[in-house]
Amino acid sequence: MRSLAIIPARGGSVRIPGKNMKLFHGKPIIQYSIEAAKKAGFDQIVVSSDWAACLTLAKSLDVTPLTRAAKFAQQEVGTQEVAKHVLSHFPGFDLACVIYATAPMISIFDLMAARRDLVEMNVPYVYSVDDKGQDAGQFYWGWVDSFMNDIPLDGPKVIKYRVDPRRVCDINTPEDFSRAERMYIEGGFHEQ
Repeated sequence: MRSLAIIPARGGSVRIPGKNMKLFHGKPIIQYSIEAAKKAGFDQIVVSSDWAACLTLAKSLDVTPLTRAAKFAQQEVGTQEVAKHVLSHFPGFDLACVIYATAPMISIFDLMAARRDLVEMNVPYVYSVDDKGQDAGQFYWGWVDSFMNDIPLDGPKVIKYRVDPRRVCDINTPEDFSRAERMYIEGGFHEQ
């Protein structure tokens, strides 16, 4: 089955200006998500952004940049809508995985295990959560049909994939960003 990685990277972060391109231990934070997607062996990786800097970085890292239309770059537009927009430009895939641009501690093992769960259990989506069952802010997998038919991510058949809490830091505020930087060092991820 063909799989597409979608990395949504809107330019207008309010709480952390320039969040997706902010340096995280020496490189733009989005680069960690791109590198993880490349290691996971997706058939194609697309960075969807309205920000030229993100699109330029994507191209320099040999992944596909897709300029996001203005109507998909508003704060209230969710990642499922963005994914559907991307999938409408890139047909021929069976599975898609939305990988958040600010997930520097994402695990290739988690990405592949969640994909396996999606396929084996044949559910609409599998998304990453912390040890309390809350969104881990890392990724979610879905069948292309689930995205295209607007099946909700919080539906009854959706599976929550638990991520090791030492890898979870949903980055929404400057304090979250600082905490993630500490966790990255404390967890030894900088040595990998």
